[in-house]
Amino acid sequence: MRIDLQCDGVKATPGLHDYVSRRMRGAIGRFRDHIQWARVKVADGDGADKRCVVQLRLRNLPDVVFAIKQLDVRAAVDAAAERVSRVLAQRLRRQQKPGRGASAPVAALPA
Repeated sequence: MRIDLQCDGVKATPGLHDYVSRRMRGAIGRFRDHIQWARVKVADGDGADKRCVVQLRLRNLPDVVFAIKQLDVRAAVDAAAERVSRVLAQRLRRQQKPGRGASAPVAALPA
């Protein structure tokens, strides 16, 4: 599975790339069969905030996209890794439940 890192206003050091890759692989590793690719963008936010935007392309499910703001880039990546793990677990659990949201079949009434 490919994890792309994009940096906007944040220095893209090899250490940051390794950190993001390690944290995201740890968070989504058990779901890797359901993910086509992952994109992580770290950027300067408003003021001193840093943003971490995560986009995951899933197989047979809608994409997962969200943003986290923190004071530090690594803190934003950590929070995003925790959230992505929870979101994927919820989505896949919902997908596995048969008949979720469907009403019970209606029996035909005699004429």
